[in-house]
Amino acid sequence: MGSAFQENISHYEHGSPPASIHGAGGGDGEGTSNTPQKHSDEASSTDHVQDKAAVASPLTKKQKFKRHCGRFWWWYLIGSIILLAILLPILFLVILPAIVQRILDNQSMPVTAGAFVAISSEKLNISITTSLDTPLPADISPVNLFMYNERTPTFSPFVNITLPQLHIDGETQIVVTDQTVTITNETELISWFGDVFDQPKVTLSTRGEAPVHLGALHSTAKIDKTVEVNSLNKLSGFAIEDLQLILPAEANGTNIQGTLNLPNWGALTLGIGDLSLNLMSGDIRIGLITIYNVLIPPGNNSRYFNGELYIDVLLQNFGKILSNQGDALSNGQIQIDATGNATVVNGEHIGFIEAVLNKRRVTSTVPVMKLASDLISSFTNGSNISITDLLDDVVGNSTLIEDVLSHWNKTSSTNTKLRRSLPSIRRSITGPAASTLLKMGMKMGMGKH
Repeated sequence: MGSAFQENISHYEHGSPPASIHGAGGGDGEGTSNTPQKHSDEASSTDHVQDKAAVASPLTKKQKFKRHCGRFWWWYLIGSIILLAILLPILFLVILPAIVQRILDNQSMPVTAGAFVAISSEKLNISITTSLDTPLPADISPVNLFMYNERTPTFSPFVNITLPQLHIDGETQIVVTDQTVTITNETELISWFGDVFDQPKVTLSTRGEAPVHLGALHSTAKIDKTVEVNSLNKLSGFAIEDLQLILPAEANGTNIQGTLNLPNWGALTLGIGDLSLNLMSGDIRIGLITIYNVLIPPGNNSRYFNGELYIDVLLQNFGKILSNQGDALSNGQIQIDATGNATVVNGEHIGFIEAVLNKRRVTSTVPVMKLASDLISSFTNGSNISITDLLDDVVGNSTLIEDVLSHWNKTSSTNTKLRRSLPSIRRSITGPAASTLLKMGMKMGMGKH
């Protein structure tokens, strides 16, 4: 068979078929091709190279993330639902209450003012002023706040008050005014009130549950606070400021009146009704006085009193009373103690106050000359009368009286025993005051005859 490459195989003759995979000379089989097919293969190859170039170009992170989300969005949706189902209960049941509780725990809630006023043997009228300082604005629904003694092993509140609806934003004052409450545990109240009387500072513990609203979020937090409040400190500074005799005595036996100071070192106003006090010298009861409608705000409080001085007891026990006054007299003072006798509101005895005050004793000292001056003014009605005039009114000869006093002082100065036991009497018997005392005694004696 003849070939197109007879003499020179490198020479191509027109009309010879292209080479195929079946042989260099080609043929009529499936492997035969033509020039148009060759052009199509070359175009296809070019397109394939361009596709590969396009695929090989790098994607940006945003494009990759978008493509990723587009492929797996439903997985993310399911995962988000599961995650929220887990986290939302934790947020509302754990995290939010913990935040609110921490905020309340960090509050000091100081008691800056208030009042405890007895209105019956079973009820108190209570006012309290305190404050909260929160970093987040919040609303608090009304709260029942129980007051109790921290030292008592079991939780035993003696009263409870209600905090009103509150809106807290930063430092906010909280005021509870004139709430009438029922005493729920008198024993615990007596214990707490005893500390109020005895101590310079007393602890007041409170407990309750506060519904807190942070916008649409709600939570309940526990309030359990113990704060220190200044208290009565044994009525330190109690004093009889002035004392007058009422002669003749009134029909009910009242023969003294005056004013005394009831100091309140605390932050709470105390109201205890009509307060009766025994006047004592040592263990001898020498009188009974009553202070009416006792309401003592913080600070010094002068209150009127009246009552009965047991003159017969004074005379019968003069020697023992004088002995009891030895230390006070050495400092130029008269010591008069007071103990509680009765506390009455609207005719009803207030047992929880009597249980405290009737077992306490407070001391008042009065300068001898001040007491003598007050007693003498009872006879002169406070008028300014000279010693000479008074003596002239009694005996008509003041020189004689002065000579008697001078002789008595000279004689008593040699009596060392009297000087040691009653130095204040020896010092105070001289001068116009001694003349006045002597004149008073003489007038009283003359009035009996």
